[in-house]
Amino acid sequence: MRTTATRPFPHDDRLRKPSRAASHVVRITAILLALGLLGACSIRLETPAQVEPSPGAVEQVRARTLDDATDLAQAAQSALATKPSKAVAAVLTDVAEFSDQHAAQLGPVYDSGLTPSPTATTAPPASDAAAVLADLADATRTALADADDVDDAGLARLVASIATARDQLTRRLARATGVDTPDLDVVVQPTPAPSPTGSPAPEPTPSPEQTQAAQSSSADDLDALVLAHDQAGYAYEVIAAQQSGDVRTQARDAAAAHRDEAQRWAVAAGTAQTKDDPRRAAYTLPDGLTTTRTARRLAVSLESGIAEADATLVARTPAGERQPFMDGLRTATAAARSWGGAAVAFPGLPERAQS
Repeated sequence: MRTTATRPFPHDDRLRKPSRAASHVVRITAILLALGLLGACSIRLETPAQVEPSPGAVEQVRARTLDDATDLAQAAQSALATKPSKAVAAVLTDVAEFSDQHAAQLGPVYDSGLTPSPTATTAPPASDAAAVLADLADATRTALADADDVDDAGLARLVASIATARDQLTRRLARATGVDTPDLDVVVQPTPAPSPTGSPAPEPTPSPEQTQAAQSSSADDLDALVLAHDQAGYAYEVIAAQQSGDVRTQARDAAAAHRDEAQRWAVAAGTAQTKDDPRRAAYTLPDGLTTTRTARRLAVSLESGIAEADATLVARTPAGERQPFMDGLRTATAAARSWGGAAVAFPGLPERAQS
């Protein structure tokens, strides 16, 4: 039997070491990977620092009102250090205390969550009554504009109340210092009542702003405002009948003004002289209106009720259409003061009053 020798497997160096082309591919791949890692490191190193987010429009209004409150409190305290007259000091004290209350109700300073870069701080400049008066007027105008423009209903109501408080503080400080009241937004005035011997005034009609605001408000809220004005008109007529002198004159004028305002809002709401007209023939009043003290206390209560109704409507009315109710809030607050009511930090917002 013949045997054939097994032939060895052909020797091939290609199986033992890579070709020159393959070596080039490996080297190029390694270089590209290294460059990629370096590029990634470079990108991370060059990424800019986080930019602090800008607060939205609502937060800007809150922060602006808060900043003004803080600045007013500091300015009033600085002015008190100059030892002003007793009358001026009384108003400056209210400016400081009311502004502190405003700041507390507005909440904390805006915090984006980022750590801000350290900045140098300087002490606020010394202030006096004249400077506080100018700051009050500016802050009042700013708050009035913001209350009408901001979309947040609750914040609009709060800022409108703060603006009203600042309005009163501005007027009081101007009187105490013996200077003219700074230019503030004009409050809508009702049609003057006819004099006993004069020709009758035209029927009170709502302004275009009142009509537009009424169309954007609920019937129930408007009914409450109409009723508050009509009740005040009735009560002032009774006070005028039972009082004499200046109190009688003031009550008679107030009665005519409130009857007119009730008519305006009833017409604007579309309920005047209809089955839905909320006005009544008579209202229950407290006893003792022959005494001046009781009459004044009732007057303050009536005006405060109107202020509350207007403040509610500020919150229930869309942005840009709140001006008539803000004017009503300011008018009622001023009237309450004229009858001897105490100055308050939050006109129209009794739930925020501090005991």
